[in-house]
Amino acid sequence: MNKVAILIPTKERKEFLLRTVRYYISVKSKHPIFIGDASSNSLEEYILDLAKNKIEIYYFHWKELNDREAIVELAIEANKRKISYCAYHGDDDYFFPNSLVKCANFLEENSSYATAQGRSFSFQLDQSGPYGKIKDIGIYWNQKELKGESSTERIIEISNNYWVPIFSVNRISNYIEDIGNGIDEVIDRNFGEYINSTSIALRGKSKFIDCLYLARNLHSGINHGTKFEWVTGENWHVSYIESIKALSQKLADYDNIELEQSKEIITQAMRKMISLECKKKPELAVFIRNMLIFWSNNSKFGHSLRIFFKKISKISIFPCSKFTKGCLINKKSKYFEYYLSVQNSCKKK
Repeated sequence: MNKVAILIPTKERKEFLLRTVRYYISVKSKHPIFIGDASSNSLEEYILDLAKNKIEIYYFHWKELNDREAIVELAIEANKRKISYCAYHGDDDYFFPNSLVKCANFLEENSSYATAQGRSFSFQLDQSGPYGKIKDIGIYWNQKELKGESSTERIIEISNNYWVPIFSVNRISNYIEDIGNGIDEVIDRNFGEYINSTSIALRGKSKFIDCLYLARNLHSGINHGTKFEWVTGENWHVSYIESIKALSQKLADYDNIELEQSKEIITQAMRKMISLECKKKPELAVFIRNMLIFWSNNSKFGHSLRIFFKKISKISIFPCSKFTKGCLINKKSKYFEYYLSVQNSCKKK
């Protein structure tokens, strides 16, 4: 079995981290977990005692590192232990261990591919913090992949339909380089994600594997600021310039083209990814959608109908094979056991 190092940076989120560790214990994961904790106090003794004789954990208390720096250092630590593959998720997310194996096995046999990943769903709880009932789910990834043979083709792909391959299974030696690209110069956190995701896309193709791969815990009520506040921030311009510079050199090297040509390609791609323009939906479609939502929320009949269909989706006697919200919670679905493992991990211990 190809093991995949699970990289988890965290800071001052003890309960989320404990929830994650307990989840991997509950699913009997064989993949080693590398935790980079920037919290004020170390949890090493507590975490290692919790995991003892159950799962493999390496804990590092790095108060001075930000999340990108911690990911690189965790990957280096995993590489020291002769682990070939890695994947990163936040301290509130979950991988499904069998899917990590499928992705790593594919990469083992296909050297032209840089990454592999399966499907992913998102969920929100009915209260803040790590514990509660799942109140909402959504499709985070369905079939994400990069098919372009050249780096130029792949950068166009990911700029037209942006997604985040830093969550994919990567070869660990490549991951260290790609996450480390611009780590000192690109100081804005959002640009950090863009340059890392794009560096991975430039390196090689990405394969969609037909499996449920990742669950992401989304949180309501968090203020991330507006795009206007972002682009007028003090770190924005220098990070934009440094991102273009670093990625242009990568593209020039990979596709053996002139630096000026690669700079133009990267600039156009970056402008698409960070576009301030909003795609307008047809006014009639927006009106109808808003009216249906209003009717569903405020009409007794509409509310009852919504509850009825929600219950039907759970008790259906027919197997459900499509990757939809309804199928995830359908007991006949091939995805249900994975959804259930996440639901159970969010119950208060």
